Amino acid sequence: MLKSEIRKELLAKRKMLSASDCMKLDDLLLIQLQKMDWSSTAILGSFYPLEHQSEPNSFLLVKYLKYILPELQVAYPIAAPDYSMDFYEETETLNVNKWGIHEPLPFNKIAPNLLDTILVPLVGFDQNGQRIGFGKGFYDRYFARCPKNIRRIGISYFEPVPKIIDTHQFDVPLTHCITPWTSYEFQ
Repeated sequence: MLKSEIRKELLAKRKMLSASDCMKLDDLLLIQLQKMDWSSTAILGSFYPLEHQSEPNSFLLVKYLKYILPELQVAYPIAAPDYSMDFYEETETLNVNKWGIHEPLPFNKIAPNLLDTILVPLVGFDQNGQRIGFGKGFYDRYFARCPKNIRRIGISYFEPVPKIIDTHQFDVPLTHCITPWTSYEFQ
């Protein structure tokens, strides 16, 4: 399937989810997250969920990780107009960018080589770990600047599609993905 077709289909499915449905799916995502080994994660990149897009509740996942890893440092992305982004240490006060995404204040930038793991928002993914986002390439550009061994963990309410046929040479696949029912590890 083409990314645009998959994106349209999955966004329509997400739109049909009620708040109650999302809460149940988030609880199931947390169970999958708890099954993973987090011992090598000291600095985590996460994301602020887009509530109007029914994105998974990354706050619930991060809260659990902070509980089991009290020294965990968490960073969130700030997007630039040129479709690049950088991660900054979380701040209590947030800005909202032109796409309606919450961002931390740009005080303490975290270099790409310091992040151990990034929780990655996505619309969908395939059985090879190729992700479908919103089509701007922010994460692929950022991943190109990261060490190859960084864990890139997608968070999805839906299971993978068989294969995305229009991948681009600059697309960087996930290393893992969790869904409410299982977790995936990609080579």
